[in-house]
Amino acid sequence: MSKSVIRKRLASAAWVLGVLLFIYCFPKTTLVFLLLVVFCGLYDFLRNGLYDGTTIKKYFIGNGRNTWLLAPFNTLFDLLSQRNRHVYKMNDLPPAWREDLQKVIDDAMANKDEIIQYLDERMAEKKRGMLFFQWYGRPIETTLDIPQLREKLPYVKTIGVSVFNENRSTSFHFGPLRMMFRVLYNMAPAPHHDGVYIQVGKHKHYWHDDPLFIFDDTLMHASFNKNDAKRYCLFIDIVRPTRVPSVLNGLIAGFAGAVFTLRRFFYKNWKLIQ
Repeated sequence: MSKSVIRKRLASAAWVLGVLLFIYCFPKTTLVFLLLVVFCGLYDFLRNGLYDGTTIKKYFIGNGRNTWLLAPFNTLFDLLSQRNRHVYKMNDLPPAWREDLQKVIDDAMANKDEIIQYLDERMAEKKRGMLFFQWYGRPIETTLDIPQLREKLPYVKTIGVSVFNENRSTSFHFGPLRMMFRVLYNMAPAPHHDGVYIQVGKHKHYWHDDPLFIFDDTLMHASFNKNDAKRYCLFIDIVRPTRVPSVLNGLIAGFAGAVFTLRRFFYKNWKLIQ
């Protein structure tokens, strides 16, 4: 049995034991919360549009279990926000959101060659790499200094660049929280290749069709680079379009404050480049 399999099984066992301990210590609170988790989790799961055994297993006992546990909070974010389209075009966003997002894209593309060279020098044989300039609204110190990408903006909270080495992909997975939506922008010309795409639920987006892709990352998704060239994407999180952006901004800031030092855990399968 490989070490990665052992780690995954230990993590699953620890998660189950933690839930059982919470139930034992707080039985009444647990009952109310479990009812919310069951009903909100069913709603959350059905949003994926995939109802096969593999998806059920991934969501309820696999890498989606934290998303399931947080389903009551994500349902609340749905109630606070505009209708969730799951997949977005730039014109689906309010004008202020579009302005912030376009600024980040323009600033990054103005420094594209420098960013790509910097990543290439540090990737070696790693499967996937990530360079962050901001994470949940907090600037990240990097050797590559591009001040524009550390500038605070009202609706953009995470700014980074992800790189996939040749013929590398992710497994299907779920983001945990729906306070923000994920934006990916392909920085290098994408080959006309059907193996270079991202899939969200049933939806496949091919990078040769459009360099920009905006989606709800709490849906099951995976990125594929079945091609003999690296894939470089801007990696951006934007505040969900909402009637109360100040509320979501406050929640995002609180979450960042609580877990900022643990951010490497969220990207444990990536090489974090600084």
